[in-house]
Amino acid sequence: MKPRVLAVAALAALLLAVPTAAQAKGATAATIDGGGPGGLPGGPITLRGDGEPGSGTDLGMLAEGAGVFAVMFEDGGGGLAAAPTDRLGPRYTITWTFADDTAKGRKVRQDVYPYAAGGPVTFMPAGQAVFDTTTAGGWYQGFDGFRTQLIELGLPNRAPLTPSTKTTPAPSPAPASPEPAPATPASPPPAWPRLAAVVAGFLVLAAGAALALRRRHAREATATH
Repeated sequence: MKPRVLAVAALAALLLAVPTAAQAKGATAATIDGGGPGGLPGGPITLRGDGEPGSGTDLGMLAEGAGVFAVMFEDGGGGLAAAPTDRLGPRYTITWTFADDTAKGRKVRQDVYPYAAGGPVTFMPAGQAVFDTTTAGGWYQGFDGFRTQLIELGLPNRAPLTPSTKTTPAPSPAPASPEPAPATPASPPPAWPRLAAVVAGFLVLAAGAALALRRRHAREATATH
C-alpha cells in the first residue's frame, strides 16, 4: 500500500475515534442537592476535578457509583426501564457538568435515591444534550458502597429502607351462624287437672275407708247376736 493511502487511512481512523474519546471523557463537576423541603442542612455539595472513569477521585467514584456512563449513552449498557423497587425514599439531585465547546459546559441532571431498599437507585431522564448527542437515560441499581460514599460527602447517615413485603390478605371470617333463639318457656299446665286428681284420690281413699268401716260394723253386729 502506498504511503499516501496509509496516511489517509490513519487520519480516517483518528477522526472516527474522536467522538468515542469525547464520550469517554468524564464530568468536570457535580453538585448534589435536594432531599426534601429545604434541601441539605449544610447546603448543596459540590465536587470538582477529574471525573473520568477509573480516575479514583471522589468525582470519578461518584460518577461510577451513580451509573452515569451506563445510562448516559446508548452503548453504555443501558438503564432499567422501571425502578427496581417501590421503596425509594427521599430523592436527591446530582447536576453533572461536562466540558464541551460551550463556555459553561453541558449540565446533565440525575436523580438519586441513596436509601432505597436493596441499594441506592438513580434515574437519568432521557433526551438531555451532552457532547454531540443526548442522554439515553433510565434507572440504575447501585451498590450499598455508593450510599456510604454519599454519606461521607455530607448526606444524612441513614440506613436503607426495608424491602416491601406483599402479604396475602387473610380470608374474611365466615359469617357466624345465628344463635338459636332461646326457647320460650312452656306455660305451666293449668292447676285444675292436678286439683281434680288430688280430689279424686281423696274420694277413693274416703270411699275405701267408709267401706271398711261399714264392714267392721257389720261384723260387730253379727257377733252380738
